[in-house]
Amino acid sequence: MPKRINFYGIVVSNDDAWLYEWFEMDHVSPRLINEQLNEANGEDVEMYINSGGGDVWAGSEIYTALREYPGNITAKVVGVAASAASVAMCGAKTVMMSPTAQIMVHRSATVAAGNKNALDQASQMLNSVDEGMLNAYEHKTGKERTELLALMDGETFFNAQEAIAHGFADEIMFAQTEKVAASLSTPLFSSEVMNKIKSKLIRENMLPGAAPAASIKTGPASKVGIENKEEPKIMDMNELKENHPDLYAQITNETQAAERERVAALTSLAEKSPGSTELVKAAIANGDTPGDLAIKIVEASQARITQEAKNRKLDAEESNVDKVEAIEAKTPESLKEEKKAGAVANMVAMAQNMKMNGGRK
Repeated sequence: MPKRINFYGIVVSNDDAWLYEWFEMDHVSPRLINEQLNEANGEDVEMYINSGGGDVWAGSEIYTALREYPGNITAKVVGVAASAASVAMCGAKTVMMSPTAQIMVHRSATVAAGNKNALDQASQMLNSVDEGMLNAYEHKTGKERTELLALMDGETFFNAQEAIAHGFADEIMFAQTEKVAASLSTPLFSSEVMNKIKSKLIRENMLPGAAPAASIKTGPASKVGIENKEEPKIMDMNELKENHPDLYAQITNETQAAERERVAALTSLAEKSPGSTELVKAAIANGDTPGDLAIKIVEASQARITQEAKNRKLDAEESNVDKVEAIEAKTPESLKEEKKAGAVANMVAMAQNMKMNGGRK
């Protein structure tokens, strides 16, 4: 039986994966895929995809890993394979689509700031990334690059039938469909999560009077119920500490460990973001997650940049610098000529003065 690999959620780099693990958010990274491929050890693999894309370089690394895998890999698009996910998908030997699924291709995008040179460099980088994605699409579909680029320009979505017609997919799941020729044109556990953990532990282990699972009756809806109809009482932390000290200690230790990790992560963000000390102090005091702090740091940085631009504009207006005449820079040669002219002028002035006074006495 083929080994199943899940390709769910945003495509992220290995360095960023921990943040999504903290928040228990679906994500996929090159390391995650490589670990599962190593476990498969050459056996057939079915990779289930539902991803809106993300980091294009992480997607490229996954594409390469799939291409290099010695066994057979079948990609099954069950939701959407968009952007970087559509690039990674092309590394599979066979692509199947759910009748309700979608594939999307588009040009790469980024955020850039700086002078003309920085923006030119960003533009050149995006063009190069687009060419890399075209390589994957061209190999999969057999289409001309100009046609593929036009599809990317249009940020094109394909349903199952269209994806097969354009060569991005090979089969539709649950249907006897012949292949069509390619030439057919965003933590540490938050306080909310910790409360859920504690509640879950308490509910599963210490619900006084709760009916065991075997005592639940089944039958028509009107007769479904639990033999013990007493409303269970949830222990508070004091009762938990008194009646179950071991579990209380476990929960307390886990909470304290999570808090230490949260503070360490917040402090690490401060080291990478000069000028954010006050934000970090507030985040520690307010129980913010590293994700919350990262957003606040970005917002503060943007506000600071905007304010600095306004301040520079006001300074320029108040100084009337635009009304100051430009002063020509003087070269050593021009300074020498100016000195010579000054000496001649002084000599003329002295001669005129002597003449007016009748010469020397």
